[in-house]
Amino acid sequence: MKNPLRVFHSLREMYLRYLDSPFDLRYDDLVAERRNLVDRDNRIYRHPILEPVPKYEKCDSNFGDISANSLQHIWSPQQISDLTDFTELGLFPRDRHPYTHQRDSFQEVVVNGGDVVVTTGTGSGKTECFFLPIIGELIRESSGWSAPGPADPYRDWWRHRRRPRVSQRGHETRPAAVRALILYPLNALVEDQLARLRDAIDTQPAKVWLDQHRAGNRIYFGRYTGKTPVSGSVTTAKTSSLRNELRGIDNDANSVAQRPDAARFFQNLDGSEMWSRWDMQDAPPDILVTNYSMLNIMLMRAIDAPIFDQTRQWLEADNTNVLHLVIDELH
Repeated sequence: MKNPLRVFHSLREMYLRYLDSPFDLRYDDLVAERRNLVDRDNRIYRHPILEPVPKYEKCDSNFGDISANSLQHIWSPQQISDLTDFTELGLFPRDRHPYTHQRDSFQEVVVNGGDVVVTTGTGSGKTECFFLPIIGELIRESSGWSAPGPADPYRDWWRHRRRPRVSQRGHETRPAAVRALILYPLNALVEDQLARLRDAIDTQPAKVWLDQHRAGNRIYFGRYTGKTPVSGSVTTAKTSSLRNELRGIDNDANSVAQRPDAARFFQNLDGSEMWSRWDMQDAPPDILVTNYSMLNIMLMRAIDAPIFDQTRQWLEADNTNVLHLVIDELH
């Protein structure tokens, strides 16, 4: 890795030489005076601010071994094996060893049923501290989900001219509810989290695994912000607007389909990411990602009440059901 201070000084000299060369002056004193005026902080550059990042302590074992040791007396061997297999598909590869705070967070939440506050630096894997417990509980619960029914042949209704809207999860038989609510202060952070969710639970290998081990069920997630189409009640005009929105999302996804590095930043409508507000009102996603302002609005609107009503019914149905509340960027 290059020395960051050396890189800064090299760039600084390059810009200063650029000013001296094409904008040369006859008198050396004027050149020196100009150099003195611009070669200062807050003129054409800012002095770099460097943040040292500590080396975080890693576990001696991978996540599969850690989860097996932690859960051996409370989960079945099959559930433990399923969790290991699924997380290795995208969330936590086999050759990667967790940090000790990631291991401790998983054990405290899943094994002890406790709450945690994670305060570590940038790049320390805080996201996995809540993703691993959430995915763990979803894998455990999903082992008992009933198989979905046959999907409507025109489920992708926006791809067919003049077909009526079909609810995204209308063919399912398992109870829909918000199993995890992830809150952010800014929409930009919400968008970043969506890419992580796509990597973890919406890749092709993840879909194949769910087809083989969860009877074709999906782990659904959805972003509910001002950017999510479409607001208000279902009308002919708004249905037409949603059709156009989904077609645009479809086109964007198709344009980057052959570029995995870019595809993770685009929604795939054939995956488990929720299509619209209406679809989430019909059947809440397992993981709902939003911001504080939107959650406040949702809690006051009758049109969003089904999201919370269905979640409450799911919680009341079984005392082992757990709603994970994640408040990221708490500071």
